Amino acid sequence: MRIDDSSIRVDRDTCIACGICVERCIMDNLRLSVAPCRQACPINMNCQGYIRLIALGQEDMAIQQLLPFGPLLNFIAEKCTAPCEKVCVRKQKDGALHILELKRYLVKKYRDQLNTINVSEKKSNKTIGIIGTGISGLACGFKAIQSGHSVFFFTRSFDAGKKDNILDMIRKVLENFKAVFLNDKDLVDSSGQVRKFDALVLSSLEDQQLLGSEFKPVPENTHVDKISHQLHENIFCSDTGASKNNPVFEIARAFETIESVNRFLNNEPLDWGRGFYTQEGAVKAYKTDFRVGNDEPRIPMENVLGKMDADTAKKQASRCFSCGRAFEKNQTCWYCLPCELECPQKALYVDIPYLVK
Repeated sequence: MRIDDSSIRVDRDTCIACGICVERCIMDNLRLSVAPCRQACPINMNCQGYIRLIALGQEDMAIQQLLPFGPLLNFIAEKCTAPCEKVCVRKQKDGALHILELKRYLVKKYRDQLNTINVSEKKSNKTIGIIGTGISGLACGFKAIQSGHSVFFFTRSFDAGKKDNILDMIRKVLENFKAVFLNDKDLVDSSGQVRKFDALVLSSLEDQQLLGSEFKPVPENTHVDKISHQLHENIFCSDTGASKNNPVFEIARAFETIESVNRFLNNEPLDWGRGFYTQEGAVKAYKTDFRVGNDEPRIPMENVLGKMDADTAKKQASRCFSCGRAFEKNQTCWYCLPCELECPQKALYVDIPYLVK
């Protein structure tokens, strides 16, 4: 594919590949080339975004790239196995960026700001029941609360006694946003009927045993659809049987499950347009420009592990090649300028021809 930036100019040093310009383009002229680090991230976190902003000394803006994940970030920062670093293009030159450590630096420094949830202004008036309060269930609840739903958690008896400081902190944040935590025995009433919810989410197929005598379970070796996560009409399961070597994949599957729940509640197709990132379908239309990152040497891992300070973080973040960016595809620019005006970093410029001016 040939790139012809006849009217669109992108400053690669300041572009954070947020995609706002692509969303605003009324001519469908812009495309977003997603950086390899973001493609590899199970939860589609904009790694390039927070890294470039650290490099630019804009940590207050860098935090905005992490806020969509709220209190889950403490878990993500501790448990993630950093698949992003394995595909970092800088690795080809002199060593991958310390992407995970830069994230941990922000999470540790701005922890209090992250213990919140950006809730949709429009309340759905829908109730979601979630069985299980491990990371999968909590991530489902977090996303459901973000979507404006009322959430009821049911703690499984064999999980009730387990202690995990990070998960306990997430639970407290969810409680602050009116999530209700009950025991699994409260799921079914005395007549064996399951409490009524607009949608019910199971953390595992094993949770079917909690749904009372009237419920006919599917076999535990049943394939749960990896996109829809739907078991029955309004019952979903976030566990697809996929590998759990990286716990962050559990969060990814939880997010996908609530996306399906939202579509179900809105009478929308569950699978339409899904799987873009999981299929690595991001646009790869140009070669990385190695001139964007500076020549700062990579600090050995043992010297940054849990030891990042502001100066070190900025220097290491400045090594980023800023792989992702927006670009012009269809050459149908109308010079209407919302892409330029709404770019949060003023990184995009529309080169308007003289006669148009």
